[in-house]
Amino acid sequence: MGRAGGGVAVDDGAENVLLNPAALAGRAYPELSLGFLGAEMAFSDLPPLTWDTNRDGLLNGNDAPLELDASYDPVQAVIIGATRPIGPTLGVGFGLLVPVQRILRLSTFEPALPTYFMYSNRVQSYELGLGVGWRPWGGLAIGGGVAMIPRARYSLDATLDLTVSAASEGDGASDVVAMGLDVHHMQLDLIPGFSPHLAVHWDAGKAVPALRGLMLGASWRGEAGLPVDVEIDLQINAGTEELDDLDEIVLPLVMAIQLGVYDHYVPEQWVGGAAYTLADTLTVSGEVRWTRWDRMQVSIAHVAASTVKGAAIDFGDNPISDGNPTDITMQPTLSPRVGLDLRLPGIDGGKHLGDIRLLTRGGFGYEPTPLVSQTAASALLDSDRVIFSVGVGVEHDDPFRRVIDRAADTRRIRLDGYFQYHLLASGELTRPEPQEPTPGYPVGGSAIPIGGHLLAAGLQWSLEY
Repeated sequence: MGRAGGGVAVDDGAENVLLNPAALAGRAYPELSLGFLGAEMAFSDLPPLTWDTNRDGLLNGNDAPLELDASYDPVQAVIIGATRPIGPTLGVGFGLLVPVQRILRLSTFEPALPTYFMYSNRVQSYELGLGVGWRPWGGLAIGGGVAMIPRARYSLDATLDLTVSAASEGDGASDVVAMGLDVHHMQLDLIPGFSPHLAVHWDAGKAVPALRGLMLGASWRGEAGLPVDVEIDLQINAGTEELDDLDEIVLPLVMAIQLGVYDHYVPEQWVGGAAYTLADTLTVSGEVRWTRWDRMQVSIAHVAASTVKGAAIDFGDNPISDGNPTDITMQPTLSPRVGLDLRLPGIDGGKHLGDIRLLTRGGFGYEPTPLVSQTAASALLDSDRVIFSVGVGVEHDDPFRRVIDRAADTRRIRLDGYFQYHLLASGELTRPEPQEPTPGYPVGGSAIPIGGHLLAAGLQWSLEY
């Protein structure tokens, strides 16, 4: 994280589970890492918006402007990682990120309202990665793994009874509407899904001594996401009783609706990069990521299918139209990352701490927006983003191991801290000025400003054991 999240060619230990599992091969010792991450986002203030705020079904002067907050919940997460060598050529590991406020959030948004759709849910879900690396020859290693992402299925069966009757009130009578809701069945299933991960890593110096210090890495991650299948079976019984001279009437209406929701999308991604270490002191790394955002499905609920059946009434096929029409064009993106790692000269920490070294890092990244175009019916906000990061750490010998056995081989303990600053480029979304009040449009027809920043910081403790 101190190098802007990059380093596909760098041998990082437990972090390689998610970056490049091939680099897990050939590690000398098992490693355990524990960390904590905190991040928060702030975006440009949104103008007052036209909306049916009094919920009378009309857009007019009686509706106060909608004051929408463009901020999202901060996240605090625990990070756990572990690696284990199995012989001289095989290594395995896992990495787990768990938000402490919630394990998982499923949330859709209204496309007519301004929304930073790339940021609302992506940090609100846990991530579990499993990886294995194998070094068949020299410094060449191949690896693979999976990232587990949950998917959901929700179903609801209910009956709504609406009855109009005449009831006496004093000397007169009035019509009374009675409503009753009977929920027969409600079920939510979280189903595991998996995103495949393949990778290769080459420590060139182990095959060609003249190339000592050069490492190459590449990885491929498959597409995955969180599809939520919502099935609603609703029966509406509308009827009358004791209403003037009318006979009792019951008109049943059965509605079956299938909603399609896609949340926490993980795109297919290819990463290639290189790193070079000079005199075991300075490591320079760089990589390029190609991400297939053009297949992204945003978290907008759509009516996928519907049926409506009533007594002696034919509603035809799919009679319920989708109230969230969107036409969004996305494109793949190329994103570079560069990083520096500097190991400063060690100092003597005595017989317990051994050689103490200070580690410093820095990184830069650029993420272009994948959003190309959208219609006037939606207000998705995004812009190019630059990433600046710094990190500092300290490592030393395991003092507990030295106390127990002074002749024991050297195992290291490391404490790292990092800070990231993400800056969204300033811009604005301009839509045609409507002829009449339109939901989600700024009052007065002004443009919607785009911009903001994201801050992330964390600590990580690692132990070779």
